[in-house]
Amino acid sequence: MTRYLLKGGTVATSVQGSNEARVFRADVLIEGDTIARIEENIVPAAGVEVIDCKDKWITPGFVDTHRHVFMTILRGTQCDWLLTEYIVKMSWANCLARSIQGTMTPEEVAIGTLAGLLEALHNGVTTILDHYHAAHTPEHAEAALKATIDSGARVVWAPARQSPPTRLLPFPEWSNDAQSIEWQRAKIKEWGSADGGKLRPDGRVTLGLAYDIWNWESAMAQHQEFLAYARANNVKTITAHVVKGPQILRWRDAGLLGPDVVFSHCNALTDCPALDDERWKALKDSGAAIGSTPEDELGMAHGNPVALDALQRGVKCGLGVDCLSINSGDILTQMRFALQWARGHDHERIHLNKETLPFKNKYSSADAFRLGTLGGAEALNLAHLIGTVEAGKRADLLIFDANSVNLGGVEDPIQGVVFHASSEDIETVFVDGEIVKKDRKLVRDWAPVVKELKQRGEDIRKRWPAEVLEERWKQWYDTNGAPRF
Repeated sequence: MTRYLLKGGTVATSVQGSNEARVFRADVLIEGDTIARIEENIVPAAGVEVIDCKDKWITPGFVDTHRHVFMTILRGTQCDWLLTEYIVKMSWANCLARSIQGTMTPEEVAIGTLAGLLEALHNGVTTILDHYHAAHTPEHAEAALKATIDSGARVVWAPARQSPPTRLLPFPEWSNDAQSIEWQRAKIKEWGSADGGKLRPDGRVTLGLAYDIWNWESAMAQHQEFLAYARANNVKTITAHVVKGPQILRWRDAGLLGPDVVFSHCNALTDCPALDDERWKALKDSGAAIGSTPEDELGMAHGNPVALDALQRGVKCGLGVDCLSINSGDILTQMRFALQWARGHDHERIHLNKETLPFKNKYSSADAFRLGTLGGAEALNLAHLIGTVEAGKRADLLIFDANSVNLGGVEDPIQGVVFHASSEDIETVFVDGEIVKKDRKLVRDWAPVVKELKQRGEDIRKRWPAEVLEERWKQWYDTNGAPRF
């Protein structure tokens, strides 16, 4: 059993059961995968590796509640796309007019997954809910799962219950969905029966399910049966996209909401009036959670982020990155976007209504820090294991260099992390007590990973040059410029 003593550092953590944060000096003893003690002046026993944490901050690892990890393979190619453009060019596919995603090989999704999870670890993101929506075949699913297990990250791996459309225009149809359901049911049973849904022996990778179905109204009994089947086979987390539609109430009315459900985005809830409060109530009463991705939502026309609204209303909420081909891979950026958007939106309302200027900001750095750590852990029902620096919890920890160029002179670690820190300031990352980043570098050799990532990414770009994608996108509009879907 490995043992580490983080000596003389400053601990910064949210507090379970409140929206407060704590900052205090202490030593942190790690034994195996667990935080064993947090006290001042711990005397190291024989066999304990001491890590000098003077002028260092010790925080929980960040938690991502909505990320499409495999899309790292196309990083930086889709940053200017709107959501509708992304759906047509990237996601929807059929045998006649396939999208980027529909032509990706198992090897391509595997290297995208591995690289994306290593990027997350480099950025201090130790836990990820991976909404894996490229599981078109059993081979694609197994390739991504193998890469996930190999990465060393803590992952709720949620392959999607979906199939590629068999017709794109005038509106997509899914005529071959029955075949997809058959193999996906078999795989869920296989994965779920392995040690209660633990897909890695140490429990770092667990089984989830992504459930986005377009023909929701026409087959409610089928949805109810499939989700019951998944839950009976040790699927611990069910996630689905909710942007502007009525899905929250559909799930509630069908008896499908529960504490194991994480809805990404939920932008329809921004400043929702009293008439729509039943949606917030449905989330809170059921214990369902939101995975808010503010950088992505603001840039792709989803609508306005709801993360701080959720925190104020007592609804479980964490942050996420969403598409790695479009957005930053760190939670630091998401904390800043969420906080400053909420502040700016609040200030805009005050100015427009000619109200008296506030004495203080409504939302604080501690709120954003909580969303990126404990809030995410609560959303994934993992707060008993991760999300705070507490004795008895798993050792998913970060060590920041408070003397770095970015952080030197910062007094408050909470404000420092939320507003000033970057991945270069994270010296050490622990997952389950294992060091996965040391001296600001990944422990795993990155060179062969990035070599394959670049080569396979180039293969995809050759198959799908920008001008071909643009021409395909134009087919979705009529002569008056109106969308056909």
